[in-house]
Amino acid sequence: MIVRRPRTAALLAAFALSSALACKLEPDTPELHYSLNRAEIAKNEDLASDPAAQVQLEGALEFLFGTPKAPAFLALPEWLEEDPPFYPSFWGEDHVRADEAAWGRLVESNKKAYREQLEAIRTGNLERVERPRYADDLWARWEEVRGGLPEGGPDAAYSDPFSGEEGTWRQSAAAVFENYYPKLATSAEFYRQQCYHCHGASGGGDGSTSRFLEPRPRDYRRGIFKFTALKGKAHPRHEDLFHVLTEGIYTTAMPSFRRFTDAQLHGLVDYVRLLAVRGEVEGLMASDYTPETGIDFEGLKANYELVMGKWRAAKDAVITYAGPVPEITPERIEHGRTLFMTPGDKGGANCVSCHGTSGRGDGASAFEIDPVTKLQRRVKDDWGNEIQVRDLTRGVFRFGRRPIDLYRRIYAGINGTPMPEHIGFTVTEGGQPHPMSEEDIWDLAFFVRTLGVQAAHEIPHEAGGH
Repeated sequence: MIVRRPRTAALLAAFALSSALACKLEPDTPELHYSLNRAEIAKNEDLASDPAAQVQLEGALEFLFGTPKAPAFLALPEWLEEDPPFYPSFWGEDHVRADEAAWGRLVESNKKAYREQLEAIRTGNLERVERPRYADDLWARWEEVRGGLPEGGPDAAYSDPFSGEEGTWRQSAAAVFENYYPKLATSAEFYRQQCYHCHGASGGGDGSTSRFLEPRPRDYRRGIFKFTALKGKAHPRHEDLFHVLTEGIYTTAMPSFRRFTDAQLHGLVDYVRLLAVRGEVEGLMASDYTPETGIDFEGLKANYELVMGKWRAAKDAVITYAGPVPEITPERIEHGRTLFMTPGDKGGANCVSCHGTSGRGDGASAFEIDPVTKLQRRVKDDWGNEIQVRDLTRGVFRFGRRPIDLYRRIYAGINGTPMPEHIGFTVTEGGQPHPMSEEDIWDLAFFVRTLGVQAAHEIPHEAGGH
């Protein structure tokens, strides 16, 4: 029997044809357009029944935040008079540049990502400088610098057109790639390619794949983000959102985006923040609307300042701990167990009411009666989604399992969920009521870690770490 093997050329041709067809069959990501938050509009009958006012609201939001093709924050005159001036469209870049360590990491990330372009500049082989993906503004800047190559060659004196620094043309050309930070429009396009299918065009968590995911993708428009290192239900800092992008959220569809550069991820933070601020302002305007006042500029400005003020104040709400993590002892774990297991009405921290006596998330308060069906269902979060109270025995902690991570979760609670802030929560021990202290929070954290079925893996921590 003769076995005939297909020729390599035929195989390659078949593969090329199938690949081409696959590419053509795959739908393109559509051009994005912002839309109004219909759920918020519906809460105000006057606005819901006035299409003209809704059009005015859309126009007002575009005035403040631009469009997906040209996103930009409106800079209020008083912000530009601050020292230093606050330019909201350059919010992230100014923040990262002011952090020497963060900017250093960004530069090193760029050097690694654009090493071939930098090598071509170093050797003078400029035809080998290739266009990078997801960085149209970087390429435009490179073309401008290349067009200004002096007659004296790459090492001739040159004044950088962007920074104004004096040096050689070759130094300026390298700096284009090394110091790259994306514009908001570039980050919006990056969002369209990487994030839209889950989070939607306006950040509503309503992208084309969102209905298949559990838990549902985050709806940014309320300005509520679950995982931060902050107290007082504060809005997230730039660092908090960057952390989510780099680490992902374990056991959810939110992946780590470490495969991209630091600059691209900082840019995504900037754009996500714009969507969140836009959504919050929209919600306030929808709530405030009356036919008598309409969509007026003073109300728009007041709500814009209010929301931006909360975001800018986030840096002052960081939860730190002065000193090393306390030593874990059997006595501290037992104290944490007592706090955990004792219901609130009996003077405890009330953790048992939701997490249950075994820590599996099956406490009585983890469920409620649906007012329509009259059947039991899981409690809902602030976005209206049923949630599974954390099963602590699995050892899965989505924002980290270091002691400081659990300390922060218990200290401040989790935004948008029934998990409350515990610092200052009144407990009764030895017949004496007192507010829960940092030491009490640590004891609870130590006990919670013992519930995990996986062996605890101690991760070094320095006070105030992120």
